[in-house]
Amino acid sequence: MTPPAVGSLALAALLGYALGAVPSGVLATRLCGAPDVRRVGSGHTGGTNVVRATGRVWAGAATAVLDIALAAAAVVLAGAFWQGPWPAALAGAAAVVGHNWSAYIGLRGGVGLSSITGMLIAQGPLATLAALVCAVAIWISARRLLGHDARSTVVTIALVPLLLVLFGQPLPVVVSGILGALAIIARALEDWRRPYRRGEAFAQQFLRRKDAPRPPNERP
Repeated sequence: MTPPAVGSLALAALLGYALGAVPSGVLATRLCGAPDVRRVGSGHTGGTNVVRATGRVWAGAATAVLDIALAAAAVVLAGAFWQGPWPAALAGAAAVVGHNWSAYIGLRGGVGLSSITGMLIAQGPLATLAALVCAVAIWISARRLLGHDARSTVVTIALVPLLLVLFGQPLPVVVSGILGALAIIARALEDWRRPYRRGEAFAQQFLRRKDAPRPPNERP
């Protein structure tokens, strides 16, 4: 690999990290006047924990959409600035890393599910949507079997690169999926043994009635 190519990849990774690291969840809870998302539930800054912090599903959905858009923007901008598929792929993977370990908030962050979705959609929309449908089905099955959100996430994300291969994605996209999946697994493993309070798990969060009592804000 020539030095200019190495420089392009480094700049693309820096761009992706800078965009992915924007702490959407922290901003959402501040705008809603809610407790800091980092002090609630899992302590992650993603959409699910924003719902826990704010009690508002729309706030969590908005957080997830923004995280998807930031990761997708990293891919699109890297593809516009540098030729070839590799800078865009690396920028997408770096966006997931940035989301999970954001320098803006002391290397805290989310799990990266929205970010990996955004960067893969930007690289291969149809294949990513097909893989996403399969991943959701796998997660639901794993959740029923394991009874735990984080463990189900690890199992599902580990299969994402295989799904990308099965749906005919090129090598740069598969590599970005592998790197993004590793970042997600590393973060999700932190919650491998974490107990969930009543109403705190993912499905319960989004199906809970508005008038139902919210779980305590402190971390377990």
